[in-house]
Amino acid sequence: MVKKFILLVASLFLLWQSISLLNYIIHIELKTWLSIGLVAFLVNLFITGVFAFLGFALPTQNLIPSSYYKVTNTKKLKKVFALMKVDYFRDFLLATFWRNKNQRKRYFDGTLEGIKTLDIQSKKSEFGHLIPFVIITAVCIYFIILGLIKLAILTLLINILGNLYPIILQRHHRMRIQILRKRMHA
Repeated sequence: MVKKFILLVASLFLLWQSISLLNYIIHIELKTWLSIGLVAFLVNLFITGVFAFLGFALPTQNLIPSSYYKVTNTKKLKKVFALMKVDYFRDFLLATFWRNKNQRKRYFDGTLEGIKTLDIQSKKSEFGHLIPFVIITAVCIYFIILGLIKLAILTLLINILGNLYPIILQRHHRMRIQILRKRMHA
């Protein structure tokens, strides 16, 4: 209960920080690539963090209908996965953030129950990246309206790497889970 409360407070704090940063941007002049890069990174970090902490505290994946999470066009997903080289992104994550085998086992421990856990975690993760992806893309349009083209482009690039790639990766996981479940029930 205390952990959930702390995560919800952290989410609210990042929401407040996101709004403050977006309000502050119209009052400052971003002259260097370093300042533009820092602001682009913070916009992505704060907005994505809002939904990450919410996802750790609550079953946010249930806010989207379960039909959304079902992968129906596997050929198209495989093509996008290959075209965008998401396998390199996956390898990067496994070499850095997910290098600890114990951490990986929390999401999939090799059992039938582990498949269910992986499915739920992939939905949580996708929700935690989908909503920020949409919001940050809208923020990029706002930056373009303000004439902050460099900031919009850099923010969008970070958004693609930090949110779109994880969405595609999670859908790919669920596609493989769906195939595995079909084989188990056949």
